[in-house]
Amino acid sequence: MRSSARNWVAEQRGTRPESVQLSELDGRLQVPTCKDSRGWQYDFPFAHQDTLRARCVAPVAQFYLRVNKSDAKALTSAAPSARTPDAQNLGASQAVVVLREGLLRGTRLTQENLEVTHWPAAKVPQQSIDNINNAIDAELTRDVLAGKPIRSTDLRPALLVKRGQTVTLTIRQAGGFAVVAQVEALQDGRKDDSIRLKNRESSRILTGKVVGLNSVEGQ
Repeated sequence: MRSSARNWVAEQRGTRPESVQLSELDGRLQVPTCKDSRGWQYDFPFAHQDTLRARCVAPVAQFYLRVNKSDAKALTSAAPSARTPDAQNLGASQAVVVLREGLLRGTRLTQENLEVTHWPAAKVPQQSIDNINNAIDAELTRDVLAGKPIRSTDLRPALLVKRGQTVTLTIRQAGGFAVVAQVEALQDGRKDDSIRLKNRESSRILTGKVVGLNSVEGQ
């Protein structure tokens, strides 16, 4: 990726690739092989053009590389000389969870709504989450735009079970066996809540832990 990124910057500058110097990525990041037929796509996402963004759609990935000061100056000779205070920190990237498309407050999130990308560490909002599992089956507390990092404060456990609904109860037994039954929820429940259930055939009252949408496990 770095080689093609350097070639792209050189083409924009009208100079040789050897004269382009890019920052190193955080050693903890793994750069996947871009399988999209177009390969890695590059642009300058910020006005001062001292940061290069590399994106791939298959697999979905995004990284930021800082163009060294001398190269950034050549690229932005017509731009104001002022730089953002944290520009020197943009070489380090951080994984963040974002929405594939903008969603409204109250929307329950599924894996299809989410993806992991990388932002300059200095620009990542506080309390941003980096694990998709922390957002699945959660509910948005505010409207969130596509591509913006999701913060823990943007989420709350979604209502997965509603009183009066038929839900699937799974009772796990020794040896890897499980008994599955359809029961009635006697309470609303969010993920990990313990709620009361009713077996409509026997009228027996049970207790289960909410583990998913209309899904509970016996306790």
